[in-house]
Amino acid sequence: MFKIYQSLLIYVITPIMKYFLSLFICLLIGFNSFSMNVDTASLIYKSEIKLDKLFKELRKRGNSNQDYLSINKEFKKELNEVLKLDAAFTYPFDSLKSTMSTITSPDGEFRLFNWNIEMESGINTFHCFILKKKGNIIELRDNYRFIQNPELKNLNQRNWYGALYYKIIPMKKGKYTLLGWNGKDAITTQKVMETMSLSRKSAKFGFDIFEFPGDRIKKKRIILEYSNTAYVSLKHYSTKNEQQIVFSHLSPSTPQMEGFYQYYYPDLSTDRFILTNKGNWLFESDSEIKNPETRGDKDYNKPE
Repeated sequence: MFKIYQSLLIYVITPIMKYFLSLFICLLIGFNSFSMNVDTASLIYKSEIKLDKLFKELRKRGNSNQDYLSINKEFKKELNEVLKLDAAFTYPFDSLKSTMSTITSPDGEFRLFNWNIEMESGINTFHCFILKKKGNIIELRDNYRFIQNPELKNLNQRNWYGALYYKIIPMKKGKYTLLGWNGKDAITTQKVMETMSLSRKSAKFGFDIFEFPGDRIKKKRIILEYSNTAYVSLKHYSTKNEQQIVFSHLSPSTPQMEGFYQYYYPDLSTDRFILTNKGNWLFESDSEIKNPETRGDKDYNKPE
């Protein structure tokens, strides 16, 4: 009889013990996970403070080129290490948002950590880490000053036409269009329309998707170059039925200045690229972007 009671007791208690043991293990794992997350966030925060301090040194005027290179080397090393941490992809890096580009692709596949340095001569250099969702890090190496005919070249992460990107546009077949700024030098500035795709450990730049009516040659990227004193707009607009990139039309200040881009300015007209069903950008010249009509429009007298 005692053996029967013993068996029944074990039969009842064992599931209860298993339940509480499982509960204890889950709580322990959850606590450890929470602890690890807190520790990781703390590490990233400390690194962010250091990065912010280093970046302010990069923005100081009067440093020598050697100073800039030395500080940037330390900055890149610190940033590369912090991006290896699991929480880096979702960490906001609020302290850096006002000084560098930390944008995430709309499809959530990657994040850009992108900045520029203005050297003593006024020439800009560009730097970028691409952090993929799965944790892979791709470093881009700027070479824009030595790339001939850049609008027709296939490039990669080791030979990159540097820019500071502010817009990511997902395309078909894993491609992206990037809109960016290149401060170039002391006399001209550029706006850049770039095309990119990513693999596990590499990046490719330059796809034949910029079409021009009547021209058989498609461009791989578009570069708008103009005077440092000008403001040039380059924006992406998206509706349910259409996507377009609209930008200022540039002209030389006089016909004699054609080809001298320090004398190129917006002429108050606009151009655009419209996304086709094939996934290409089709150029349309001098497109008009109009404000909605108002009641007072009919009373407007055009000046002589």
